[in-house]
Amino acid sequence: MNIVLVGGGHAHLKCLTHIKKDTNLSNHTIMLISPDRYQYYSGMFSGFTEGIYSLDEIRIDLKKLSEEAGVVFVEEKVTGVSSASKTLTTANGDNISFDIVSFDIGSFMDAPKDFEKWLVPLKPNHLFPETIEAYRKQDYPVVIGGGASGAEIALAISAWRKKNGYPMNVLLITSSKLLPSSSKKAGAVLKRIALQKGVRVIEDDRLEELNDTHGKTEKGESFPHSNVLWLTGPKSSPIFRSSALPHDGDGFLLVKDSLQVPGFPFMFGAGDCISLKEYPHLPKNGVYAVKQGDVLIKNIFRVVQEEDCHSFIPQQNYLSLISSGNNEALLQYGNFSTHGKFYWKIKNMIDKRFIKRHK
Repeated sequence: MNIVLVGGGHAHLKCLTHIKKDTNLSNHTIMLISPDRYQYYSGMFSGFTEGIYSLDEIRIDLKKLSEEAGVVFVEEKVTGVSSASKTLTTANGDNISFDIVSFDIGSFMDAPKDFEKWLVPLKPNHLFPETIEAYRKQDYPVVIGGGASGAEIALAISAWRKKNGYPMNVLLITSSKLLPSSSKKAGAVLKRIALQKGVRVIEDDRLEELNDTHGKTEKGESFPHSNVLWLTGPKSSPIFRSSALPHDGDGFLLVKDSLQVPGFPFMFGAGDCISLKEYPHLPKNGVYAVKQGDVLIKNIFRVVQEEDCHSFIPQQNYLSLISSGNNEALLQYGNFSTHGKFYWKIKNMIDKRFIKRHK
C-alpha cells in the first residue's frame, strides 16, 4: 500500500517519529513530499530573528529524518490532487499515486494584492531565514499584524537592532488590540512591553495606502517604510479548491474530527492547512498540530487495517509562551498571564527539546 505524506509540518513530523519506532510497516511504501529538504520550526523564528539561534538550530532535515524512518523523501511541490484517480501532481508535472494521502502543508500569507509590490514574503516557512536576515537591517521596518507571530517578530527585530546599533524604529500595526485571541490583560501587558522596548504600536487601525517610501492608515497615520512584513493571518493553499476537495469558505481543507476528509476516508489533513468540521474556529497553531499528529498516524493505520478511527479532541486551555526579545517571554494559560526572563527559559527549553527530538 502506498501512503503519501504531503508536507513536513508539525503533525507529519510526529508521524515520522512514530513510523521510525514501528517495526511492522515493511509491507507499506511510505513517502514524504516537501518543496524543501528542511522544515524550519516556527516556534524559534523570533529567536533566530533576534540572533539567539543559528540557522541549523531552527531547522529539521526532513530527508535525513525520513530515511531514518524508512520513508522515501521527495523534494517536490504538490500542485494538485485527484481523489478519483488517487494521484498527486507536482510542479514538475510528475504524477504520484497513493492509496492513502495526508496533507500537512501549512498556510500562506494573506495579504491584499494592491500591496503585493511592497510586501516581504515569510511563508512558506523555508523562505523565512534568508528573508528575515535581510529585513531586520532595513531603514524603516514595518510589521502588520498584532497576533502572536506579528508581535514576536516586531519585538525580535527591535531587540536585534538595539544589539547591532541600528535605529530603534520598528513599527507594528494591528487592526485590533494586540493579541486579539488572548485576554485583554495579556494584550495590554504586551503593548506596554513593546513600547518599553522601542516598538511603536498602532492599534485598531488598518493600512489604507502604500507606495515606494511611505504608508498611511485608515485613521490618517503616515509612516515611512522599507517594505512591509505582513503577518495578519493564514491563507489557504489553492490546491484544495482547484482539486474540488471539501473545503471551508476560506479554502482550507475540511476534515472531520478523525482528520479524514468527509466522503474520502483515504484522505487526511492536519495543521494549519485544515479546518475541523466539528471545531471550525479552532486557532491554527503548533500546539494543536502536534496533538493531531498522534491521532493522525494511528488513524492512517487504522484505515489500512479497516478499523474505526479515533477522534481528535482539542484541549480547551494550553500553555502559550510569546517571546518578547532580550531573553524574555510572556506566559499565558487561560486568563492568567505573566512576563519575565524565567518564562523565556521555559520556552527555550521546550523549543530545543522539540528540535532535538527530530534531529
